[in-house]
Amino acid sequence: MACPGGCIGGAGQPVSRDPDVRAKRTKGLYENDGMLQLHKSQENPYIAEIYKTRLGKPGSRKAHELLHTHYKNRKRIKNEGISLGKPGAEKLAVEVCFGTSCFIKGAQGVFKAVTDTIAAEGLADKVEVKASFCFESCDKGPMLKIGGRRIEKCTPEKARAELLKEAKK
Repeated sequence: MACPGGCIGGAGQPVSRDPDVRAKRTKGLYENDGMLQLHKSQENPYIAEIYKTRLGKPGSRKAHELLHTHYKNRKRIKNEGISLGKPGAEKLAVEVCFGTSCFIKGAQGVFKAVTDTIAAEGLADKVEVKASFCFESCDKGPMLKIGGRRIEKCTPEKARAELLKEAKK
C-alpha cells in the first residue's frame, strides 16, 4: 500500500469523515495485508521473471513506457447531464456538477439552493436544471454553470445570488 492508511479514502472507496470509521478501515486493511504472502512487488517471483526476460532492470525505458501512467480525467458518463425539469420553451440552463470531487465538496447543497430558489421565486418555467457528472475541473469544485458561465468553488449562497441575477436578465 503506497498511501499511509492504505488509501482508505481513495477513489472507489466508501467516503467517511468519521475518524472512528477511518481508523477501523485502516486497521482492517493492514490486517488483510498482513495475511498476504507477498507485500512488495519486488518480492513477487513473477514480477522478477518479467523484468529478467522482458523489461530489463527496474526503471528501464521499456519498463517505464509499459508500467507507468499519468493522471487523465476520465468522464464516465458521456452525455451532457440529466434534465431534472419539464422540457419546454427556451430556458436558462443551469447545471450542477455531481462528479465525485464536487459531490464531496458540497454539490448537493448547491443543488438544493438552486432548486429551492427556483421554487421560491416561481422560476420553474424559466430555468432548466441539469445534474452533470463532470466539468473536468475537480480542484475548483463544487462547480455550477449558469447560462454556460462556470462558477467555481460555488457555495449555496453564491448559487442563489447568481441564479437570481441571471434569471432577471
